Amino acid sequence: MTKLDFSSINKSSAKSFNEQKNMIKKIGKGQTVFCATCKQPLQLCVSSEGENGVKCEKGCTQIGLEVEA
Repeated sequence: MTKLDFSSINKSSAKSFNEQKNMIKKIGKGQTVFCATCKQPLQLCVSSEGENGVKCEKGCTQIGLEVEA
């Protein structure tokens, strides 16, 4: 039986997660962060209703957030 090596996938996923986490922290602190695709400012949307997350106006970037009540 062959063992599968997921180390490169795990490293890529961890890097992406940390980049997104840092982006959300910057936006939460009031800093302006721009979408890598369309260069529009990203917006943080958090409410008790609707979708929560970070997104740009065009929808190129969409990062969903789980918010605990």
